[in-house]
Amino acid sequence: MFRHVRRGTTLGYLRLSEAALRLCGRRQPYGVLTLDIAGELPEQPFESRLFGVAPPSRDDFFTLVTVLRWARDDPALRGVLVRCGSLRAGWGKVQELHRQLLALREAGKRVWVSLSHGGIREYLLASAAQQISLAPAGTLEITGLTSEVTFVAGLLQKLGIVAEVVQLGRYKSAAETFTRSDMSADHREMADSLVRDLYDQIVDAVAAGRGRPAADVGPLLERGPFVAQEAHDAGLVDVLEYADDAEARLVEACDGAAVIDKAAYLARRERTLRPAVLRGGPARIAFVRVSGSIKTGDSIPGPEAAAACGVDSVARDLAEIRDRRDIAAVVVRIASPGGSGLASDLIWHEVDRTRRSKPVVVSFGDTAASGGYYVGVAADVVLAEAGTITGSIGVLAGKAVLQGLYNRVGITKEVVARGRHAALHSDYLPLNDADRERLRAEAEHFYAQFVDRVARGRHLSHAAVEAVAQGRIWTGRQAVERGLVDRLGGIESALRDARILAGMGADDAVRVEHYPRTRRLWQLSLNLSALRGRLDTTTRWRRFITTERLWAVLPFRLRFF
Repeated sequence: MFRHVRRGTTLGYLRLSEAALRLCGRRQPYGVLTLDIAGELPEQPFESRLFGVAPPSRDDFFTLVTVLRWARDDPALRGVLVRCGSLRAGWGKVQELHRQLLALREAGKRVWVSLSHGGIREYLLASAAQQISLAPAGTLEITGLTSEVTFVAGLLQKLGIVAEVVQLGRYKSAAETFTRSDMSADHREMADSLVRDLYDQIVDAVAAGRGRPAADVGPLLERGPFVAQEAHDAGLVDVLEYADDAEARLVEACDGAAVIDKAAYLARRERTLRPAVLRGGPARIAFVRVSGSIKTGDSIPGPEAAAACGVDSVARDLAEIRDRRDIAAVVVRIASPGGSGLASDLIWHEVDRTRRSKPVVVSFGDTAASGGYYVGVAADVVLAEAGTITGSIGVLAGKAVLQGLYNRVGITKEVVARGRHAALHSDYLPLNDADRERLRAEAEHFYAQFVDRVARGRHLSHAAVEAVAQGRIWTGRQAVERGLVDRLGGIESALRDARILAGMGADDAVRVEHYPRTRRLWQLSLNLSALRGRLDTTTRWRRFITTERLWAVLPFRLRFF
């Protein structure tokens, strides 16, 4: 604990750190919470450790949402300062945080956001605050919204690589990256629809947060980027100041209340709320994360961009959940662009088995497309954010033929095969007509099964599903309008629905158990097999990519500028 003095004044205030609270028995009062929000905001804590000697962090998105939810109902808390750095999170997470900050305002808290600089995502988050400050030398890099797609067919041709692909669905355009040098008409139509709807959502959210007509906000945002003074003159930010000055002013506005950081606040609130949770009885809710690409075998841990969700790992977790009588309901959090068609169906089956014994609510994160969406339709209730990338009901099948590359680098292969399709998986031999027919038959079978799963899960006719399928992706808002999702909402809404379906009160205190489990320090192994498993990650990815034939994956990646 230390005393901070604002320059040029006699104002002093207390900052309560986690260590200070331990020394003080955690009884010191507080009134202002400070939060740093930046980076990817990962769906699950990454066990960042060297040979398993460092514990996992608590910087996952669920924890952040929990802190904001607790802050809303905390009578001791009068103000919240968010120091927003560069966000690499997707649209769904930013929208959920925006809603949480608006809820804090509605609960009577002062909510201020401090930016050193910002783009479209950072400003959307900040627009939920009563007051936005920007560093005097900062900029608002608001330049609109684009979808950027990279095409590598020309590079593959130069390398002697041929992508042999069967595509089912007019809009299932993932293969175009490898087979074309530009967008097809259908691909462009889909991308334009997504960008327009997402941009409209930005304008509406900023207008609501800043209390300005949407008709004025749209043209204003199109004038960017802005240097700090321009942003202030345009009314996009309220004050030009540094983060420490914003903190000092918020403390002054809250009558000199003590400041508490996120880690200390978590410890305090967990201790305060524990009796209420215990009084609620033994019932618990399982929170299961399905994030990253979907694959067969075990999950591959790691940073969000490199992680993968394995069907064997998910099946073990759901089997345990089904056997536990103290788990009353399940929330499955899906943040996945899809992956293996087979693995997607196997995880769908495990979720469906679980739904037969316990209520299952699915919460879509930034992306729940193709195989990710496939898994979600097994649930009782499906929720998404307005900007969640959703749908892509379609399938790809094929392989890369490397014969030209091998020849250029002096490698030759001799293939001895028996059986009509024995060389189907060979990376040296191109597909013949019979092979293509086989692949198309497999793709058509999986596509028909995909449509049937959606029709049954969403209580739609097959014709209705076909009308929104064909590999097309939608925003969450568009998906609700078409019956692919029940309604808009995030993690908090999903947990509320799970409590109701389990026969609890909507706001009852309840224990939440997280899967996959985060291992404690004493559980982490130092043996050579654990090290070998970490070093084998690249090999497992290569094996997965080269052996899968049917893919249910997102057509392209959206980037925000």
